[in-house]
Amino acid sequence: MWIDKNRTLILDRNIDTWQLPLVAASGSYLGNVVAEVIEPRAYMVRYFVVFDPNAQRRFLLPSELVTDIDDKIFCDINPSQTALLPEYHQRIDRSHERRIYQILNRTPYWEESNTDG
Repeated sequence: MWIDKNRTLILDRNIDTWQLPLVAASGSYLGNVVAEVIEPRAYMVRYFVVFDPNAQRRFLLPSELVTDIDDKIFCDINPSQTALLPEYHQRIDRSHERRIYQILNRTPYWEESNTDG
């Protein structure tokens, strides 16, 4: 059930997003969503697991990059960034997550939630 050693994240195959195409801001097709990574204690989707059929690999897309969900999922990422994202292999650790956010030049969700506001 848990996909990380800290037991904070689980994989969920949500019927509402399963197999929806992922589309970049440029309009490029990036793959299809095959699952969601959920943080149950925060009631949050943290990542979408995307299968890229062209590269034959899965990668994690941070949920905060999603700009709209309809019959497709639109996101604020470009295909060159997607190509750099590490492949997802059923487990995740904080170093894997850090690498994702570094590639995307974004603040990780666990750092944003620790800020005073």
